[in-house]
Amino acid sequence: MHTYQYFSWPAYFVGLFGLLLAGCTPSVGNDIRVPVGELALHESMPKKDAIAKLERHLKEAENYNMPFLAPHYYREALDLLKDMHSSSPKDVSVYDLAKGDAIIDRGDAVVDKVRSQLGNELELKELLEKQNADEIYHWQYKAAINHLSKLIEKVELDRAGNIERDIKALNENMQELYDKVVQYNLEHDSNSVDKATTEMADEK
Repeated sequence: MHTYQYFSWPAYFVGLFGLLLAGCTPSVGNDIRVPVGELALHESMPKKDAIAKLERHLKEAENYNMPFLAPHYYREALDLLKDMHSSSPKDVSVYDLAKGDAIIDRGDAVVDKVRSQLGNELELKELLEKQNADEIYHWQYKAAINHLSKLIEKVELDRAGNIERDIKALNENMQELYDKVVQYNLEHDSNSVDKATTEMADEK
């Protein structure tokens, strides 16, 4: 019984969604070189253990929100793992195993960079989700998240340049949307309370 089967469809589609929004899928792993020490470590491990290690590493990246915050890195590591699942462990390249871990390590650093540059906007995203903005103002929410995804990609691929103006515009749009959805929810809750009060009075 193999112990290295791992695949997370929801996370896969989140990462794929981010790539589709970007409109292209550049390879981020081309310039990543595996340190000699890491390669030696993977060579000393049984293949199935090394695969399981990569699976755990990818799961940690998933929990760190890499599918959204560094989708290209997540996708490349996931593709490597998918290729490994399609073959026998003995045929898996040790270099690919080590490179998969190296890609995730670089992706972790990118996630930190994205959080640093777009921290306020990511917090606003969480606030909008808590207020069910996607259901209440779907298209405005979708536009804001699309814009955020594009800025994330620019940071991820070192194409950010001078994006302060774009970040400011996005922040203002997200804040405006947040104010609208909070007002909507307050009015809705108020109407619900009034309706419940009226119904209780009618029952007396």
